[in-house]
Amino acid sequence: MRPDFEQDQVLSAAISGIPKVAKLIALIRAEDQPRALEAAERSYLETAHGLGYEGTEADEWASTIMVRLRAQTDSAVI
Repeated sequence: MRPDFEQDQVLSAAISGIPKVAKLIALIRAEDQPRALEAAERSYLETAHGLGYEGTEADEWASTIMVRLRAQTDSAVI
């Protein structure tokens, strides 16, 4: 599927929101962070499905966001 303008906007918004989400997750107790990351991934996957992505495409969309989110969460300074 070729993303249209609306899908591009949603992806851009998700990417631009990563620093804020990362900082919030970094504020959570370390033992609770994996659950927060799983919840974020489910949310991004639901967003991908809402945009019409199916199966592997949805997984790749959410995975792209999560790679960046995990990296920023790991390096977030509190």
